[in-house]
This record gives sequence, structure tokens and C-alpha cells, in this order.
Amino acid sequence: MTRPLPCLLLLALLGIVAALAAPKSGLKDDASCKQGYNCKLPECLCPSLEAPGNFGSLDDVPQFVVLSYDDAVTVSNKDFYLGFQNLLNPNHCRISMTFFLSHQYTDYTIVNELHRLGHEIALHSVTHKSDSVGYWRPANESLWMQEMDDLRKMIVKFANIPEKDLKGWRAPFLELGGDEMFSALQQLGLKYDCSWTTIKYTNWFEKPNQGLWPYTLDYGSPQDCPMGRCPTDKYPGLWVMPMLDLNDNKNLPCAMLDTCQSEEDELLGNKDAVEAFLKRNFLINYYTNKAPFGLYTHHSWFYEGTLNKTEARREGYTNFLLWLSTLEDVYVVSLDRLLAWMKDPKPVDQIDNIPEITCPPLDPETTCPSHNTYYFGPENNIPPQMSSMYMTTCTKPKPPYYPWLYNPYGLEDIPIQE
Repeated sequence: MTRPLPCLLLLALLGIVAALAAPKSGLKDDASCKQGYNCKLPECLCPSLEAPGNFGSLDDVPQFVVLSYDDAVTVSNKDFYLGFQNLLNPNHCRISMTFFLSHQYTDYTIVNELHRLGHEIALHSVTHKSDSVGYWRPANESLWMQEMDDLRKMIVKFANIPEKDLKGWRAPFLELGGDEMFSALQQLGLKYDCSWTTIKYTNWFEKPNQGLWPYTLDYGSPQDCPMGRCPTDKYPGLWVMPMLDLNDNKNLPCAMLDTCQSEEDELLGNKDAVEAFLKRNFLINYYTNKAPFGLYTHHSWFYEGTLNKTEARREGYTNFLLWLSTLEDVYVVSLDRLLAWMKDPKPVDQIDNIPEITCPPLDPETTCPSHNTYYFGPENNIPPQMSSMYMTTCTKPKPPYYPWLYNPYGLEDIPIQE
């Protein structure tokens, strides 16, 4: 299999050769977790720096790339998201992305359409309150459950998406909520968290450590805890999809593209620099252990460029994805599809044996035949800082009150607090 090696990145990649031969001692096997003995797929996977499946060669391992976007899905970002629908994976299926949804401003008819086209819809809270220190950090299990479950109810109701398809969660501001948050995830039957960042277990930061693969919390976690509160208890069958920090152009870690810095704003105004930054990080990962490569962001990262009269971020990002589409072992998939592979790992030449990675010959019919936009004023219990709110849904009739935390269907007269 021919693997890419752009000349401009040759020197950077030569430094990886020694790391490839180094023992993978950066992640000590927990004596309590023994894969194949007390931990067996598809329900349990020990933390590891190697792909599951016991493949004989790195060439047999698919390189998964995960694209995710946080917060509201609206008419202002719809065209951007739909603009990637003609990009295909090597099996000729459309690439799939994950949308971590928050409620306010979301157009649920667009959410339904993204789901119809094969993208994953996941949870990101109802309120998305900006007070990390005062609201999210001290949140108890009950509050985490409310934020998760009320949003899940809203998506099922207003976007007409089956509850079983809502599998994942990301905490607002990546404010990991400790055992309270993970207990809430498990009690609600959610399958994975993708809030937990790592700098230690990346393919660029500290050798002999390498990129950490997804794992379950049956026997706890060795992962470092750069943000929030990490869990200490065990949660059998609950998956962690680690967010491996990127290495920005100032040689600093960044979990999301929004926080990646550059020397002279080249990641704002130079499309070639944006593409080179993404390729550099990808290739370090690709030639080391092929841990899933995540590009996590908000649409606002691209919109910031638009406000500055440049489309360099959008163009560089798009060019990077077009380049990825030329690589025969790279699959751009949503987190739920990655999870399906983790539970039943197959070599890249047998990847179509996993139904979730394949696609039907035709897209399914819409389950949102009517688009209904509703106005809510102060009399409808909208958030107190707002003078009016609109919500577009797949359902009728209009809820009497604005749907919110503790009132996901908008049926109760419950004033919204600050």
C-alpha cells in the first residue's frame, strides 16, 4: 500500500522513525484489566496505545478521522455542513460527521436532515451555560442527568430522531464532570463520552507515549486530566473517546481547532498554512499508531474568518479533506461508526463487513415532512435575557411554553431562571 509523504513534511516525519521502534511503555497495562480474559469485546476494551484486533501490520489498520461540530445547528451554518456531502470514503460511502447539539437557536428540521444523510447527532446540553466555574464544575449527578436527558427528549420530539440513535455526549467547554457526570451517562444508557482531552497520550508530545485509542471504563483509566474533574470510579461498558490534543503552530496543545494558535495569524488568513497545519498533525498520527484523528471545532471558527473577510480556514480545511479522500486506508466517520468498528475491529480490506461503515444505495426518505417555525415571547417563559425566541421543528402543535431544562416539551408553566 502506498502511503503519502509530502516533501515539505519529510524532515518532521524522519524524527518519528525512532519512536516507531520504541517500546510502548508509556501506558502500563493495569494488572486488573486483561484483554481477552476479564475484558472482552464488544463490551469491554482495556486502554491501549495499539489498535484492537491484533493486526500484524499497521497497514492493516484503518486510519479513522473524526470531524465534530459543537452547539446549535442553524440556517446560518447549514450550507457549510451540507457542503461536504459529496466527499466519499474509499468504500464510496459519504463521509459522516458528529454534531454535539445544544438546544437554544437550533433548527430541528436541519438536525433531522443531517441525520437522514447519515451524520450522527449527539448531546451537548440544553442550556450550555457559560459559567463553567459556577455551574458545570460543581454540577451534581442530578443536574448532569437533567441536561442530558432533557436535550435527548427534545431531539427525539422536535427532530423526530429515534432515541436509540443518540449515543454520545460532550460536556460544554470540555468541563469534565467527574464521577457525577459519568454516573449520569451510564444511568441514562448513553454509550460514550467525548469530552476528555489528553496531551500525554498523543503522538507528538512525549515519547514513548503514543496516541490513546478509545476504551471502556470497566477498570478505570490511566488518562491524564488536563481539564475539569476526571472520574475515579469504574463504569462497565461505558466508552471514552479520547480527544487527542493537536500540536499548534506555537508548539502548544489544543483540543479544539478554535484554540489552536499561530505565529502570525497564518491559521486565520492563509489557506495553505491551514492545510499544512492539519496535514502535519495528521501525518504524525498516521505514521505512528493510527489512533483516531479528531478535528473538533465550532462553526464559529470558520465564521471568524468570514468576519475578517477571508475564507482561508474553510478553504484550507476543505482542501485537507479533499486530500484525505485520495488515501485508500483513511475513513472519515462519525463517532458512533468508529465505536462500531472498535467493538468489532476488521482490517481495512474487510471494513465493509461492518454494517455501520457501509451505506444504503439510496438515502432514506425524510421523517420531517413539515417545517414549523414558532415564535415565543416573554409570556411563553423564554430565557430572561432574551426578548423573543424562534424554534423550528418537525412537529405540531406549537408548545405553549419555550422548551427548556426541566420542561423539555414546553408543556409546563415553569419560568426560566438566570
